[in-house]
Amino acid sequence: MVAPGLVAAVEVGRRHGLASDEPVVIQETNHMVVWLRPHPVMAKVGTRPGTAEALIFEHEVVTSVHALGAPVAEPWPDAGPVRHENTGFTVTLWTRIDGGPTTPVDDAALGRSLRDLHQALDRSAVPLPDFRIGLRRARQALSDETATSALAHRDVILLREVFDSVLPQLGSPAHLAHSIHGEPHEGNRFLTAAGIRWIDFEDACRGPLEWDLCFFPEAVRAVYPDHDPDLLNRLAVLNSARVATWCSGRHAVQFAEMRRHGQHHLGLVRDLWPHVG
Repeated sequence: MVAPGLVAAVEVGRRHGLASDEPVVIQETNHMVVWLRPHPVMAKVGTRPGTAEALIFEHEVVTSVHALGAPVAEPWPDAGPVRHENTGFTVTLWTRIDGGPTTPVDDAALGRSLRDLHQALDRSAVPLPDFRIGLRRARQALSDETATSALAHRDVILLREVFDSVLPQLGSPAHLAHSIHGEPHEGNRFLTAAGIRWIDFEDACRGPLEWDLCFFPEAVRAVYPDHDPDLLNRLAVLNSARVATWCSGRHAVQFAEMRRHGQHHLGLVRDLWPHVG
C-alpha cells in the first residue's frame, strides 16, 4: 500500500509540472520528506495533527529571509503551501540541496553563516513566537503521566526540576531581543558548493542568541564575542531537557533514532545539571 503522504507529495508535485514516477521517501518522523525524483525538488508533507500550521509558518519565514539573501534552502519558485484534497495533508515544495548534513564544516565559516542567518531573521517582517512557548509546552508534557510513560520516574523528576529552575529566570525583555532559528543542530544544515544552507525553520522564534549558540562548540561561538556564557550554559541544559522530553515520550517510541537522541540528551542533563543548577 502506498503511504498517503507519498501520494500527497506526488500529486501536488504533478500540479506544478513535476511528474515523478520514482519518488523517494527521505524521512518520516514529524513530517514525511519526499524527493520528487528525477526533479531537484523535495516535498515536505504534514502527515501528523497540527503540522499544517508549522509548515505554512516555515514557508513564510524562509520565503522572507531568502529574499533578504539568507543562506537557506530555497522554496520551489511559485509554489506556496498546498492542502491536498484527498488526504487533507499540507505540502510544501523546496529546491533539493546537493550536499550533506554530516559533511565537516569549518567552525569559523559555520559561525559566519549563522551570523548571516540571524541578521536576515532580524530584518524579516514575519512575526515570530516567544521561544519560551515551546519550553512551556515541554514542561506541560512532563505533567502528563501518559506522555511520560517511556521515562523512568526519577528522570521525569529531574527534567521537571530543570524546567522549574531555569524557566523563571527567562523573563527579561532582553531574552527576546533577537530572531533565531530555534533548532540549528547539524541535521538542519547542509554544506553545498555555494556554502552552508540552513533548513527546517518550523521552530524559528524570538529569543536570546545564546539559545542558538548552545548547539555549537566554543569555536563557533567565538563569532559572537558578547554572548553570555552563564546564560548559554543554562540554556544548553534546558535545551537537552526539552529534547529528552519529546524524544523519550510515548509518541517517539516507534522511531529508534528519536529514542537514541532522547537518551543522549537525558545523559547530558544528568551530567551537566549538577554543575549548572
